[in-house]
Amino acid sequence: MASKLFRTPVELKNYMQVLCDKAIKATVEEAKKQLTKCIDEQYYKDPEFYPNVYERTEAFLNSATGQLLSNNSAEIYIDVEGMHYKNNFNAMQVVTWASNSQHGANYYQTSTPDFWSTYIEWCNENLIELLKINLRKVGLKIK
Repeated sequence: MASKLFRTPVELKNYMQVLCDKAIKATVEEAKKQLTKCIDEQYYKDPEFYPNVYERTEAFLNSATGQLLSNNSAEIYIDVEGMHYKNNFNAMQVVTWASNSQHGANYYQTSTPDFWSTYIEWCNENLIELLKINLRKVGLKIK
């Protein structure tokens, strides 16, 4: 195993931060993939709804994004600014409907669990362990 010599605590801190940033970025990528999967499974593949009056653009499906905010923090979210619909639908309204297991209007309600609840449950069950795995992959020893 290679060793690294640090002359100051700042050098050590900076080196550790680079490793942590790599691990967090990898975790964000996996979390984005999971959010997209939840949108696909809970919304696009909802067995109780099929859009027979419009063609799906998949703008919502492809809207999951994430970024590092600062040292050791990141966010994963739906990029409503990147969602564009030609039928005058408002992107935030689409996300709100989907968050309530609705499709295109309040009256298209299904009993399929909403994508956010499913995603938050996945995060609560997996995100910390996923971060630990990614910290180990960059060379940090984590319990």
